[in-house]
Amino acid sequence: MKRRPTSSAGFTLVELLVVMGIMGLVLAAVVFARPKTAAVRVNVAARSVATTLQLARAQAMASNAETVVRVDPQNGQFGMDGSMHALPRGMTVVMITAENERRGDSGGMRFYPDGQSSGGEIVLALEGRASRIAVNWLTGEPWLSR
Repeated sequence: MKRRPTSSAGFTLVELLVVMGIMGLVLAAVVFARPKTAAVRVNVAARSVATTLQLARAQAMASNAETVVRVDPQNGQFGMDGSMHALPRGMTVVMITAENERRGDSGGMRFYPDGQSSGGEIVLALEGRASRIAVNWLTGEPWLSR
């Protein structure tokens, strides 16, 4: 009995699945390795600043003592109690606050034990994207707008 030679004119299902799996992994790596867009970076930074402001208000009310959040536009930092956090590189920071809260180029927002604050606004901008965090002086509540 003579065997007929087999030809490999195509790919097996297993080979196709392996190639598709590798392509999926490469595509996922490319998508997740891509740097964040400016809009996402501004949004994340604004939420971080707003959260810090909310934390400062809560801390002032809980400890029955004034709490200050400092913003340093020159160095791109913000924070409270000496714990400063960096903003994304290249981000522009504009702060509007009470005159008595200014310290040179930097400034702050003060939160009082009754929940009120010195009030003000912080505008974060990067590559044409901007976000604004406003703090109501009467209620001390920060709110975020784009």
